[in-house]
Amino acid sequence: MGITKDINFYVLDEQIEREVESMLNEIFKQYGRAEYAGVIFTCVKELIINAAKANLKRVLFEEHKMNIDDEKEYIAGMLRFRDELTTANILKYEGKLRLRNYWVQVSIEHSMDGICIEVTNNAHITKIEEQRLREKLKKAMQYTDIAQFYMEQGDEIEGAGMGIALVIMLLKGLGVDPSLFRLGNTEEDKTLIRLEIPFTKNYISKRDVGVH
Repeated sequence: MGITKDINFYVLDEQIEREVESMLNEIFKQYGRAEYAGVIFTCVKELIINAAKANLKRVLFEEHKMNIDDEKEYIAGMLRFRDELTTANILKYEGKLRLRNYWVQVSIEHSMDGICIEVTNNAHITKIEEQRLREKLKKAMQYTDIAQFYMEQGDEIEGAGMGIALVIMLLKGLGVDPSLFRLGNTEEDKTLIRLEIPFTKNYISKRDVGVH
């Protein structure tokens, strides 16, 4: 597609946040789309935080010897750990994430036709998580007001799915087709979320060339 840039880390600290923001600013400015940078950074930051929280879930479930793939244990664990699964607490667990090698990667491919941003973490998405996320994604497509989404679709177990809804609504605001937002497991059993922003009609989505 063009130039690829990768950033690998365990948690989103201030240094990584500045690095990602600077990279996006530079890329969008390069293609004369500087006005996109702030909104897309907000989306990417939300996706990174979600990826780090997903990794932290694995650490907490492993430490308490709970099966994250069992629906009953998953729900019980999420209710038990939800106070720990906050943005502020992720930094506190950086050592444990490093020890277990649960990482996050941001990969950006870009050309004059568009940008493809992928956020990957190396904890697989469980069937329960995927079902819940896809339900939130589907519902978020129907909303334009984040407050209304929160009031009508709040979910104590999954933190109301606010991140997914926020990304979808921001993309709509930019005129980007929200169907270009994809999530799922990779063949290597990692979780991948892809965000594509076309600049021209020549942009070819990875979805259209058979990349899931």
